[in-house]
Amino acid sequence: MREALPAHKPWFAASIWEWIFTTDHKKIGIMYGVTSTLFFIVGGLMALGMRLELFNPGAQYVKPETYNWFLTVHGTVILLWWAIGIWASFANFLIPLMIGARDVAFPRLNALGYWMFFAASVIALLTFIPGNQIMTMWTGYPPLASTEGIGFAGQTALFVFIWHLTGFASIAGAVNFITTVIMMRQPGIGFFNLNLFIHGIMAANVIQLLGVPSVAGAVTMLFLDTYLKTSFFDPSRGGDPVLYQNLFWFYSHPAVYVMVLPGFGIISEVVSAFARKPIFGYRSMAIAIWAIALVGFMVWTHHMFVSGIPDWVKILMSYTTLLIAVPTGIKIFNWVATLYRAAILYKTPMLYALGAIFMFLIGGLTGIPLGIPAFDVAVHDSYFVVGHFHYVLGMAVTLAAFAGFFYWWPKVTGKMYSEGLGKVSFWLVMLGSNVLYFAQLIVGIWGMPRRYYDYPPIESWIELHHLQTYGAFVLAFGILLALVSLIKGAISGEKAPDNPWMSNSLEWRLPSPPPPHNFDEPPKVEEDYCPHGYCKF
Repeated sequence: MREALPAHKPWFAASIWEWIFTTDHKKIGIMYGVTSTLFFIVGGLMALGMRLELFNPGAQYVKPETYNWFLTVHGTVILLWWAIGIWASFANFLIPLMIGARDVAFPRLNALGYWMFFAASVIALLTFIPGNQIMTMWTGYPPLASTEGIGFAGQTALFVFIWHLTGFASIAGAVNFITTVIMMRQPGIGFFNLNLFIHGIMAANVIQLLGVPSVAGAVTMLFLDTYLKTSFFDPSRGGDPVLYQNLFWFYSHPAVYVMVLPGFGIISEVVSAFARKPIFGYRSMAIAIWAIALVGFMVWTHHMFVSGIPDWVKILMSYTTLLIAVPTGIKIFNWVATLYRAAILYKTPMLYALGAIFMFLIGGLTGIPLGIPAFDVAVHDSYFVVGHFHYVLGMAVTLAAFAGFFYWWPKVTGKMYSEGLGKVSFWLVMLGSNVLYFAQLIVGIWGMPRRYYDYPPIESWIELHHLQTYGAFVLAFGILLALVSLIKGAISGEKAPDNPWMSNSLEWRLPSPPPPHNFDEPPKVEEDYCPHGYCKF
C-alpha cells in the first residue's frame, strides 16, 4: 500500500518570516507580481495627474517641476517595474512547473535578485520626499541629468542607483532562468517542444545579459560626470553626449523586446488553449522570437536620427528597423491562422490576448514609418511617438500581462476569477486606451510636442487633449475592474479545477495551487509531448 503524503500548506498561509526568507520560486514570483502591480498603479496615477494638467492649456493643478517629476517617475516605474518586472513574476512561478522541475537552478540567487528589486523600489519611493524628486526623464540624458542644481534634474544619484539595482536583479534572474531551462528540463522536453512562453522568457533574458552592462556603464559615467566632474559627456571638456545616447539605446531599444517577447509567449499559450488547437507554425513562432531578439540589437540608432549621425548609418539602421517587421509579421499571421476555423472560447483571458494582438498590430504599423528617417525627423519628439510606443509598450504588454493573470489565476490561487467583471473590464480597457492613444497619434501628426507642461490654446489640440483625458479615466476604471475581478475571485470565487482550460502543458497537471515541492515525482513526458497540443489531451 502506498503511504499517504502529508497535507501541504498553501502559499497564502505562509507566515511573514516565511515570505522574507523564502527561496520558493512560487512565493518569489508572487512577490514580484505584487510589487510590480503596486508600482503599475503608482505609475498610472501619475499619468492621470499629467492628463488632468494637460486637459486645458495654461497652468491647471501642478507646477512644472511636479509635472516633470510625474513624467520621470511614470516612465521609469512603468518600464522597469511593470513592463520588465512583471515578467519576472510569471517566469518565477511558471518556468519550473512548465519543465517539470522542483525549483529554479539557484534559489538563493533568485531570492537575492528579488530583494535587490525591492531595494530599488524603496529608492523609488524615496523620490516622493520633497527635495528628492528626480526629473531626468526616464532616459537621463546629459547635460540635463548631469548638470547638478542647474538643469532641475533633481537627484541624479537616485536615478543611477535605481538602474544599478534593477540591473543587478535582471542579471540574477537571467542567469537563473537560462540555467534552469537548459539544465533542469525533464527528459523529452527539447528546444522545439518548449512552451512558447519559455522561448519568450529565454530570449528576453539573453537580451538582458548582453544589454544591461551597456546601460549600467552609461549611468555610472553619468554619475561620475555629475558628482566627480569627469567629462565623459561634457563637450566643453572633450566629452560627447551622443556617446551616452549610443550606450543607453544599445540596451534600451532591445529592452523593448524584453518587454514584449514574454507577452508574445503568453498570447501563444492563451490563443492555443482557447482556440482549442495547437499553435499554427510552432517552429516558425519559436524561430521568430529568437530572430526578433537578434535583430533587436541592430536598430538602436533609429532613436537618434536627429542626433547628427552619418547618413549611411541612418540608412543601415532604417533597413534593419524595417527588417524586424518580418518575424513580428510571422507571429501575427500564425496567431490568426491558429484562430482560423477554430471553436473559440471567448473567456476573459482570450479577450485580453486578442486585444493584445490588436494593440500590438496598431503599434507595429505606426512604428514602421518611424523607421524611415524622413518621416521620423518630421514627427520626432511629438505625441505621435508617444501614441506609438504606448500602443506597443503600454497596452500590448499590459493586455498580455492581464491575459496571463486571468489565464493562470486558477492555478495560482485555486479559485476562479469573476468572469462577468473580467469581460466588462476588457471592453472598458479597449475603449479607453484606443480613445487615449489614437488621439495622441493625431495630435502628434498635427504638431504637438511631447514632454511639455503646457501648450498654446489651439482649438483642435484642446479637443484632442480632452478626448485623451476622458479615455485615460475610462482606461483606469477598466484596470480597476480587472483587479477587482481577480481579487474578488481569490477571496470568494468558486473552487478552480486543476485544469479548467484543458491544456496539455505540464503546469496544469498539478493541483491548484501547486504544492511547495511542485511534483511528488518527476512528471512523465510523453514521446510526442506538445505543450500546446490541446487536441491530444
